Amino acid sequence: MGPDHFALITAFSRSGGGAEKIYVQHRLREHGAEVNRLLEQEKAYFYVCGDAANMAREVNEVLAQIISEQRGVDKAKAEAIVKGMRAANVYQEDVWS
Repeated sequence: MGPDHFALITAFSRSGGGAEKIYVQHRLREHGAEVNRLLEQEKAYFYVCGDAANMAREVNEVLAQIISEQRGVDKAKAEAIVKGMRAANVYQEDVWS
């Protein structure tokens, strides 16, 4: 996807009628290869907004898993990459508990 394109990917965790709940971390995992490409090659920024206790923590874990799988590095190295993203303000959060 080029710089003049935009894709909106939704995750509805509170829809009624007994529909399957889809969370942000599910969508993130589904698009793992593209997320990694954007972060690694396009130098994209990563923003998370929402619940700190559950969603944001799980998104952080899934992002490390994606980096581990896509870049062929172990979990510790992937977690260090995510930590480095935070330190460089590439990974930013607006979260609450």
